[in-house]
Amino acid sequence: MTTQRGKSAKPDSNGSNGERPHDKLVRQEVAQHRLRKGPVMPIGGAEDRTPSGAILRTFVDLSGGEGAKLLVVPTASTDPEAGKDYVEVFKRAGAASVELLRIETREQANSDEVIEKISQATGIFISGGDQGRLSKLMVGTHAVEAMRSRNDDGMVVAGTSAGASILSAHMMSSGASEETPRKGMVEIVAGFGLVDDFIIDQHFSTRGRIGRLLVTFAANPGLIGLGIDENTAFIIGNDGSGTVIGENSVIVVDGRDVYSDFHDRSDGDVLTISKSSVHVVAPGRIFDLNERIVRNLRSEQTLGELLAGQEIATHA
Repeated sequence: MTTQRGKSAKPDSNGSNGERPHDKLVRQEVAQHRLRKGPVMPIGGAEDRTPSGAILRTFVDLSGGEGAKLLVVPTASTDPEAGKDYVEVFKRAGAASVELLRIETREQANSDEVIEKISQATGIFISGGDQGRLSKLMVGTHAVEAMRSRNDDGMVVAGTSAGASILSAHMMSSGASEETPRKGMVEIVAGFGLVDDFIIDQHFSTRGRIGRLLVTFAANPGLIGLGIDENTAFIIGNDGSGTVIGENSVIVVDGRDVYSDFHDRSDGDVLTISKSSVHVVAPGRIFDLNERIVRNLRSEQTLGELLAGQEIATHA
């Protein structure tokens, strides 16, 4: 296993990083389909919930700043107060309008009222709780289809904690923290599908979740794993970039060339997982999801460039 700490890969004499022509064609095809037009912003949880906090402020800015029309989705939690703190933070940060979008049944998630609200939003924020509730109540509904459609038009979708894990097409629904990688310790279910070939985990370093993230590659080679620390976000852009902001790091695990003995083991057995590449990406750095390397840019360039180049689609 190799680890990068903010360093870019060195190309060979042909400038190809040793990549085979077939691999390059496959990578380019995947890149064309992976990312939708609007930013997708998974957050590792426990983010600074003040109006001046970098992560939530950036979400508002990407959603249109003073013109932002935001929806907060608290479905992952059964707490009737869930999401209200985010509404207040986003209002104080200057958003034009902020509303709680409560979805407690699949019937609500398929309703015309919910679809209409999503169609008018410039940003959607999915708060934390139990990601199983998000799966049970929202995956496969018209509400999620509307989110994907608006994201295609440029709308920002962010999620924190459980709301981060649900953003990808594949989601972990189980798997204990701080455990050795074992067959059967992780179950993969469908997510919202805003990004395709990712597995996203949160509270990553705090809860020691590297083992369960690595297990996902044993049975699902080729995926990109994101382990996002608390008070840290990974902004996925439509150009295949992933910009880290916040306080801590994002672990990117590249499973393209991974080998494991998953199919030779029984449930509960410790797995051998070889040839995964692990990248540690600090705040202000950009990870190239197409090339799967860290871009060597100055930290002060990254977020400004992202915000300057982002066009937010709105509906009249």
